[in-house]
Amino acid sequence: MAELITDRDLRHAIESEIRNANKFVFIVSPYIDLDEDMMKAFNSLKSEVVKIIVYRQSDKSNFKSGISNGSREFLKSLPNVEFVAVKNLHAKFYINEEVGVISTMNLTKSSNHNYEIGVDINREEDDEMYFECLEYLLKGIFLGQDSNIDIERIKNIIPKRPFILEANAKTVFINGEVLDINTFKSFHDFCNTKHGYCIRCSNTEISFYPNQPFCSKCFLEWNKFKNPDYEEKYCHRCGMETNTEINEPLCDNCVEVYEFEMEREWKKTKVKK
Repeated sequence: MAELITDRDLRHAIESEIRNANKFVFIVSPYIDLDEDMMKAFNSLKSEVVKIIVYRQSDKSNFKSGISNGSREFLKSLPNVEFVAVKNLHAKFYINEEVGVISTMNLTKSSNHNYEIGVDINREEDDEMYFECLEYLLKGIFLGQDSNIDIERIKNIIPKRPFILEANAKTVFINGEVLDINTFKSFHDFCNTKHGYCIRCSNTEISFYPNQPFCSKCFLEWNKFKNPDYEEKYCHRCGMETNTEINEPLCDNCVEVYEFEMEREWKKTKVKK
């Protein structure tokens, strides 16, 4: 859930977001003047992490841009860095592949002493808000008349939306798109798993289908109280003893495999269209 943060906590959240980026990090700040801690955060990144620096372009009466010379030279020394100058930029937000911060804070040394406020968002918990930030960056800023970036550069640096599966017994959404439940069930014909494990008793005499992870006996027991957060004992796919529940019946490893298989079949249907 999105969380309100202020002052030092806000600065720490931005620094942590930079430091923990594994694929990309977008810095959207009209004014940028990095202090030593922020430079260390950038230096800690793997070379393959794409770093997009979006700053304010000054008007013609002032040739100095919103990014200090020292910060520009430092960032230019890093691999996979893109600079985007935007006239009239006032928005400030920072985002990597997992989290984002919408903020009043510029990424400058002087901001460390200001009263600042922001919102910390998590892609997994705040999916809609997270992608609205990326959409605003793309459509509202990059594709606006005040940006100096062209379409080809945008294609190279904008991250693709990851595969997101939301499913229950009656409805399935993939990347926000409604999928017919029967089509979704047909994907299971191509799963490597041929039977499931009851997440309460590990009975293997049930089909593998994460929306129905109980054997009939255990479902009747669960149905007496209908507590979706009740802690169960086994992974529905591999049978490993682990903490599960009816809405999260797979261990972390099986979630990755299952989503890979679902994405593979989903892409096949998209190609046919």
